[in-house]
This record gives sequence, C-alpha cells and structure tokens, in this order.
Amino acid sequence: MAKILDLLRGGKAAPAIVVHIRHDHDDPLISQLLQKVNLIMATQAQLAADLAAIGAQVTKIGTETAGLQQRITELEAAIETAGGTTPEVDAALAAVKTQVQVVDDLVTDAPTPTP
Repeated sequence: MAKILDLLRGGKAAPAIVVHIRHDHDDPLISQLLQKVNLIMATQAQLAADLAAIGAQVTKIGTETAGLQQRITELEAAIETAGGTTPEVDAALAAVKTQVQVVDDLVTDAPTPTP
C-alpha cells in the first residue's frame, strides 16, 4: 500500500513488463489467453486511473482541511478580540475545533520535503 501512496504522491512507477507472443491465430487456446491478457491490461489501466482519481481527491481533502483550519484560527482570533464570549460560543468553537481535528487525523500528513 505504501508504494501505491508513493505513486499517488508523484513517485516513479515501476518499469513496465512487455511480453511479445508470436502465435498462430487459429489456435483457440492462444486466442483465449490473449483475450484474458487484454482484459487484465484493461483492468489495470482502469485501476491506475481510479487510483489517480483517488489521489487527487485525497489532495483536495487535505487542501480543504488546511483552509478550514486557517479559517478556525481566524475565527478564534476574532472571538478573542471581541472578548466576553458566552459559554455557548466557547462550546461551539471547541466542538468545531474537535471535529476539524477528527477530519485532519483521517488524512495522512504529506511528508516534509527534504532540503
């Protein structure tokens, strides 16, 4: 799974294996085998596309979560500046912060770039 995540984050894919088969087109077993190979390759192409889409979605979730965290920080500053908030406002802010942390914990943090 880690290798798949590395690929989604821009890592290099493993080299492809190419197999060339010379065959007699009249051999039904070879034709059946080639049909199955084509199906497997098509399935893998779809899997690669699905994984890329999932990777994009995870990136989007991370970006949105970071934006939400920034807005909460701004809200905290505005509430602190206003002063004298009610216990209900304090509780509502704490609940929102808790829920954002739950979402943030679900998404793996991107690795810190090495200089």
